[in-house]
Amino acid sequence: MIKSMTGYGRSEGRYRDLVMVAELRSTNHKYSDITVRLPKFLLPLETPLRKRLQGRFTRGRLELAVTVNGAAEQTKRLEVDLELARQYARILKEVKAKLSLPGPVDLAMLMSFRDIVTTGELEEATDELASQIQKRVKEAMDRLEAMRKKEGQALVRDLRRRLQFIEKALRRIETRIPAMVLGYQARLKDRIERLTQGAKLDPGRLAQEVALFAERSDVSEELTRLKSHLGQFKTMIQGSDAIGRSLDFLIQEMNREVNTIGSKSSDAPVAMGVVAIKSELEKMREQVQNIE
Repeated sequence: MIKSMTGYGRSEGRYRDLVMVAELRSTNHKYSDITVRLPKFLLPLETPLRKRLQGRFTRGRLELAVTVNGAAEQTKRLEVDLELARQYARILKEVKAKLSLPGPVDLAMLMSFRDIVTTGELEEATDELASQIQKRVKEAMDRLEAMRKKEGQALVRDLRRRLQFIEKALRRIETRIPAMVLGYQARLKDRIERLTQGAKLDPGRLAQEVALFAERSDVSEELTRLKSHLGQFKTMIQGSDAIGRSLDFLIQEMNREVNTIGSKSSDAPVAMGVVAIKSELEKMREQVQNIE
C-alpha cells in the first residue's frame, strides 16, 4: 500500500510516577532526514531509536520528541561534593579558632554553601524505563504509519482520477490526428488554387506535400511511449514499495512525450488536449512529491 510522507503519531504512558510522551512528526523530504530529541538521561537510546526509524520509514523528514515528566526523584538526583565540604569545614574551623568565634562548625552551617549539594539529572535510564520508552516510540510509529497509509490511499484515488482524464484526452488526440492531416490537405489545396488562380494542380505534388506533413506530424511513437508510461504508473501505485522517486521520474518522461506531441502538432484541438494533459501531469507531480 502506498504511503504518504506526512503524518503524526503520539503515544503517552505511565511508568511508576513518570508520564512518558513520544511524538513523531513526518513531512516531505527527498531523502531520509531524522531528528531525535531526548532528555539527557535518555541519550543512550538515540542510536537504537534512530535505527528503528530508518528501518521503518525510507523517505521523509522525521522528528521524534520524547519527554518524561513526573516525580523529581525519578529523573533527578542530589550530588554531594564531599571534598569541597571538607575544605569548607577546615576553613571554617581555622576562621573560628583565629577569631575566637563561639558555636560549632556543624552540618547546618555547611549546608548554607549551596555548591556542596547540587541537583543533577540521571546519567542514563534504567533498563525497565528504557523498555517503556521503546514501547511508547513503537506505538507512535504505528500511529504515524497508519496515518501515512490513510493519506496514501487518498493520494492513489486522486492519481487514478487524473490518469483516467489523461487517457481520455489521449484518445481524443489519437482520433484527431487523421482529421488533422485531411484538414491540412484541404487547406493546402485551397491555398494553391487561390495562388494559381484556378490553374490545374499536380495531384502527385499535392500528395507528396501532404505525405511530408503527415510524417512531420506523426506522433505515433510518442503516443505509444506515453501509454506505456501510463501503464507503468498504474501498476506501480497498486504496489506497496517506496516508489515516490520512480513515479516522479515517470511523470518527467510523460511530460517529455507530451511536449513533443505539442511541438509536432499545429492543430488547435490537439494543442488544447496537450495543455490539458500537461496541467494534470503538473498536479500529479505535486501529489507524487508527497509519496514515500
